[in-house]
Amino acid sequence: MRKNISVNKDLSGQFFAPTNYFDLTNTEQGRILQFQQEILQLVVLGNDYKEICEKVCLLMEQLLDNAVASVMLLDKEKQCMNVFAAPSVPEACIVQLNGLRPGPGAGSCGNAVFHQEPVFVESTLDDPRWQNIRQLAIDFNILSCWSMPVRSKGGECIGSFALSSFEHRLPSTFHRKLLEIGSFIIGIALEQKKVNEQLYLSSKVFENSTEAIMIADANKIIISINKALHKITGYVDEEIVGKSVTIVTSIRHGSNFFQKIWQSVKQHNHWYGEIWNRHKQGREYPAWFNVIPVRSKDGRISYYLINFSDITSKKKSDEIIWRQANYDSLTGLPNRNMFYDRLNHDIKNAARIGAGLAVLFIDLDRFKEVNDSLGHSVGDALLAEAAKRLSSCVRETDTVARLGGDEFTIILNGISEQRSAEKIMQMILMELAKPFHLNTKQAYVSASIGATFFPDDANNVEILMKNADQAMYAAKNNGRNCWSCFTSNMRAATEIRSRTAYELRSALRDQQLYLLYQPIVELATGNVYKAEALIRWQHPERGTVYPGEFISIAEETNLITDIGDWVFKQAVNQVALWQTNFNAGFQISINKSPKQFISKMSDWVNHLNERGLDGQSIIVEITENLLLDVHELVVKQLLNYRDAGVQVAIDDFGTGYSSLSYLKKFDIDYLKIDRSFISNLDSKSNDRILCEAVITMAHRLGMKVIAEGVETDLQKELLTSMGCDFGQGNFFSKPMTADKFETLLLQ
Repeated sequence: MRKNISVNKDLSGQFFAPTNYFDLTNTEQGRILQFQQEILQLVVLGNDYKEICEKVCLLMEQLLDNAVASVMLLDKEKQCMNVFAAPSVPEACIVQLNGLRPGPGAGSCGNAVFHQEPVFVESTLDDPRWQNIRQLAIDFNILSCWSMPVRSKGGECIGSFALSSFEHRLPSTFHRKLLEIGSFIIGIALEQKKVNEQLYLSSKVFENSTEAIMIADANKIIISINKALHKITGYVDEEIVGKSVTIVTSIRHGSNFFQKIWQSVKQHNHWYGEIWNRHKQGREYPAWFNVIPVRSKDGRISYYLINFSDITSKKKSDEIIWRQANYDSLTGLPNRNMFYDRLNHDIKNAARIGAGLAVLFIDLDRFKEVNDSLGHSVGDALLAEAAKRLSSCVRETDTVARLGGDEFTIILNGISEQRSAEKIMQMILMELAKPFHLNTKQAYVSASIGATFFPDDANNVEILMKNADQAMYAAKNNGRNCWSCFTSNMRAATEIRSRTAYELRSALRDQQLYLLYQPIVELATGNVYKAEALIRWQHPERGTVYPGEFISIAEETNLITDIGDWVFKQAVNQVALWQTNFNAGFQISINKSPKQFISKMSDWVNHLNERGLDGQSIIVEITENLLLDVHELVVKQLLNYRDAGVQVAIDDFGTGYSSLSYLKKFDIDYLKIDRSFISNLDSKSNDRILCEAVITMAHRLGMKVIAEGVETDLQKELLTSMGCDFGQGNFFSKPMTADKFETLLLQ
């Protein structure tokens, strides 16, 4: 590490000791003292640092005839030097000096910075240290030059201070001392410049901070505040300066509270946290406080820097964000996130005290029909009212939550017996079955409820929720508007369902799926030129698996599209063969799931065109509920079928909520009366009246009717007498393979 310079070197290379003040004459000492006094006075008075540097140069020029003084500083990269102050140096010379790179041949100033020591050159015209800028010396008649490094407070070389003479000479002891003092004072001025800039910046930060800032002395008496403090607290300078810092805090905090704060500041040099403050007008508000001590060199606290901000808006925003994250905006009930948090808490609490609890999973029956037929605003109003009814059925210690859509959950604390939960579930069913009066409209829904118990059924959140969900689906399968408690058999059924979903993925690939065909008979003639394609799964272990066991799983796993496309292509191949061999107008009906409609646009019409088949070769069977979901893809595909001549049949007609306007809009060709109306059909039953009404309506609308589930000759005769067009059921034939169907056609 370079030590402080203790010797200087003259032109001849001889070392000399630093200039001693006492080596000067009394006159020289007086002139130096006067020089120092004039410059330091400028520093103390806060004059501009550049003016101070120029003043030093001018005073030096007065003390040395036939010479000019200059100050050069290194740039930020410390690579080049530029003239900073040179009041008597020609501009043309300054231009040539700017950008000077320190080095052995860069003149007196370049060498002084390069070697970080004084450089005294008697003759610039032949001294090797001026070889790189010799022309400058010639152009401006600089014959000798003396330069001193200028250092910062830390001793770093930041530039040079020089005297350039128009005659050959070396500095006297007096001039050396002047250069030493001049470079030292210039260093002070430049250092003060940094300090002033930092002070100015600090004052601007202090004044313009959006946070309230106050400075207090060691006794916690306020000595200064900024503008933001006045805006936040209402106090002006004269009202608060000289008072204790507690003037801005609320009286709700006791003395112990503040003692802990000051103790923390003393021990840890910092404290921050939330405090209730008091406005000048008495209003209290939450504030975020920061306290930092300012210590003297001996470690004692001299001042306290305290800043704070009003966090009322932030607290409100946090509250809104918290509510949005934890509560349902429509019903005001806890949402899924809050429900799971409470269920976790309640399970731990129940386990600790040896109590039980019940979890109810509630799904509103037929809510979608209400939402679609009466509008989403009515549906929202129904959900809000349902939330109120659910809350009225339980205690304050219980939790009612909305998981999403029309799904609600309830935690019944302290309940471990099914009998206790049954009373509440029955009350819920009764409340939800009452009519909903929503503005000018009235709606009806029911509910399916699944219940599970802690700790009998499970001891963690995930399994309890699965149990309640399974029990709820069991209630739906039992006819809805009822409740069901979880049993171990339900878990087994779920496991079977999961295994089925896994095995179904390979069923299509391994050619385990096949089609059967059930004839659709023209009742007036007994002719057969239509059939419905029915899918079966030949499982390698379970044998024949019927659609009711796997189609819903295929829909849930999105395999229904691939399976549906396979069924369509198989049916197209078969209808092409039967049209060639038996009847050119033969048709095969294919069931199409709603999931297939909204998954993607099918290319069935293009496939028919590629096979050279007429669109009427295929009848697409859909459920009537599909017409309530006017999804864009549903509309496009139905209209596409209409334009291509593909006929459409409404399957299971009478079990849903069809709109007659939709039947006409999409040019529906067939209505298939659901088997539930046919099974009890006799000459005196109400079902006969309903069947006659459907047949008459369909004919009036230009549609034909197919009766499903015909099992007896009486049913066939009654349907024929009503004018029903076609019949389908085991009375005519059970579903059969293509080979057996061909035998039937031949007969």
